[in-house]
Amino acid sequence: MSQSPEIIIENQPVHLVVLELHYHAELIKTLYEILRFSNFKITLITLPSVFKKTALPTSSEDGLLNVHLKHDKETISDFISRMDSVFRSADILYFNTIRHYWRELNDVPFVATSMVRIHNAHCDFTHFSRLHRPVINCLGILSHLVRKVLIGKEWKHKKELFEKIDYFMFPNQTITDYVLKNGWVDQRKVLPPVLPFGFLGEKEYKLDGKDKNTVTIAITGKVTNSKKDFDLVFLAIGKCLDELKYPVKLVLLGNAGQKHAKSIIKNFKSIESSKFSLDYSEGYVPAEVFEEKVASVDFFVAPIQVDTHFRKYHEVYGKSKMSGIENDILIYRKPSLVVSQYRMSDPLDSVVGYFDPTPDSLASKITEWVNNRTSDELQDAFGNMESYKREVIADNFYALCREIM
Repeated sequence: MSQSPEIIIENQPVHLVVLELHYHAELIKTLYEILRFSNFKITLITLPSVFKKTALPTSSEDGLLNVHLKHDKETISDFISRMDSVFRSADILYFNTIRHYWRELNDVPFVATSMVRIHNAHCDFTHFSRLHRPVINCLGILSHLVRKVLIGKEWKHKKELFEKIDYFMFPNQTITDYVLKNGWVDQRKVLPPVLPFGFLGEKEYKLDGKDKNTVTIAITGKVTNSKKDFDLVFLAIGKCLDELKYPVKLVLLGNAGQKHAKSIIKNFKSIESSKFSLDYSEGYVPAEVFEEKVASVDFFVAPIQVDTHFRKYHEVYGKSKMSGIENDILIYRKPSLVVSQYRMSDPLDSVVGYFDPTPDSLASKITEWVNNRTSDELQDAFGNMESYKREVIADNFYALCREIM
């Protein structure tokens, strides 16, 4: 019995042409790791410097992945022109990151349905109203407005490009709701965030033979107070050490070799004792070493500096921009204490505890989680995160692509 035309169409692969001319190599790798679980064919158009960081093959035997790289000395405009037939072959044209090259990107043939991933909502949509500290940064902002906006016509070309884009997708539901509430994008062009930036790891990173009499906590990311409040953690740990039933080991899972990290390291080392120890790295941490350290961790602490900026624009973690802690929680299956201004949606909130950005509040939470072994109790909740499994994400995104094609 022959299949109906509808069934034949539904079983066909979706050809996703992915354009990445900037720096989000880790998201390209994540995209590949997710979509290989469903019926996709991916063509990646990118720069050699970006592709090298993905550690992906230039093509796959199963036909899932094909890669086109910019030639040495080739301009972005010429590269886009050379890729004309590739763009026209797409079912879905997927812009993974757009930060500049606005004029050149307007030359992409918008034949297929297009979508763009937004990383910084204020920078992309609100312009003047979200300039970061306009009084303090007036000279830098003036330079930006003259070079990029007046001469480079960045806002004009961005507006032209966004008018061509069919759909926008944001990192999570919280940011999606924030943008819709403010009316920055036509709601008919906003897709549900069925393709998150991260996915649930298949295994629990757990170190065999770990000392159960020590609780290990970790902070991910570069060791600098510009993104996370390490001084807050230092003060909190100092306040609660006498209340802890178990010794605590703090692991800094990021480069601590920069000049601005020295005072942070000095503070933590000043309180080292039989109840507290510090582990950090002054430089690049190889993947195998990183994974070994993560395996020893009981829970993360995320003292996020919620008010931040991207380029000359003010951004707010948890509203206009997503923190990487969400991906760290998922991939490594580690619960986390998170600053209270950064709220997680279900089901991630089931493995999160919140603290106010004060030493007393964080000290209280660390004491509670260490003494009660709270992170052990929360581990089972990862089993209820079906929506973050790679095969589920892939199938949901496939269904969405079929719907909008």
